[in-house]
Amino acid sequence: MAGSPKEKLLTEEPTETEEESREVYLRDGRKLVVGETGANQLVEIRSQSGQVEVRIELTDAGPVLRMESVKLELKAEQSIELESQRVAIKAVEVKIETEDGVEVDAKGEVRVNGKMIYLN
Repeated sequence: MAGSPKEKLLTEEPTETEEESREVYLRDGRKLVVGETGANQLVEIRSQSGQVEVRIELTDAGPVLRMESVKLELKAEQSIELESQRVAIKAVEVKIETEDGVEVDAKGEVRVNGKMIYLN
């Protein structure tokens, strides 16, 4: 970020149809946008073309995180845990590697559908 670390956020004057927003210009043309949409508050990082790359929307129900990127990496020394009502993965290819075992625990049925299923 150019300038002093204590530099104030640049504030654009909102029009009658827009909410107030502040922008900080980052290296390589990206910008950090802080603003509001309706009752929700937003923090966004946008590309040079204006496309939203990272968006955090603070809603009454809690924060919503959205990322659009070329690659996403998560690395943790001990564990990564996901807890949700529903988890959906859409991909062209999924690969799971482990040096130990794999466990699948389900209280209901387990279904595996595929053109060809190989079992050891």
